[in-house]
Amino acid sequence: MSWKFRRPRRRAAVALSAALVLSAAGTATALAATASHPKLTPMLLSSPDFKDGGKLPSWTVWGKDPACPGKNLAPALKWVNPPAGTKGFAVTVTDVDTPMNPGFTHWVVYNIPGNVSGLAGHGSNPYSEGVTDYDGVTTGYAGPCPPPTGQPHHYVFRVWALDIDHVDGNNLDYATLINEITPHMLWSASMVGTVRFPTADS
Repeated sequence: MSWKFRRPRRRAAVALSAALVLSAAGTATALAATASHPKLTPMLLSSPDFKDGGKLPSWTVWGKDPACPGKNLAPALKWVNPPAGTKGFAVTVTDVDTPMNPGFTHWVVYNIPGNVSGLAGHGSNPYSEGVTDYDGVTTGYAGPCPPPTGQPHHYVFRVWALDIDHVDGNNLDYATLINEITPHMLWSASMVGTVRFPTADS
């Protein structure tokens, strides 16, 4: 398929840099805390549908292009040990093997309550969803559809723990969401799934 790349905006890069700096600072603080308090454990993200660093199931693929057969269903996600003070979560999925900064956005989910510990995936999501980078207007999960170069593409699934329970706005894109939540980030956790076309056994 031919991606309709949107020109990366400077605020996206600035927002991402701020988010990563804040996340790194929070990570260092939290790791120091866990070192001094062995009973504390950091927030972790996992999925019953794929292993960190492993292949994503074929049914997670875009499926709306003959070159990328799949069912366009998001995998389930689970997280544990959110930091104290967490009131809400956001989830993002980006393909980092594209010529876009900070990556090609495949899913933006926000306004997830602080007492929730995962996303059911598989076509079910009751929370706010933002636009993807397929065309800048399609909302919800948009599965992988990498070019047929044989290069594995890496899809970063990240959950952000926030000290707020609501983010204003409908159909936010990645850059806008990051701008909104950067001052409220407490922690983040991530895992990576891979897809490549043609497949190794093609």
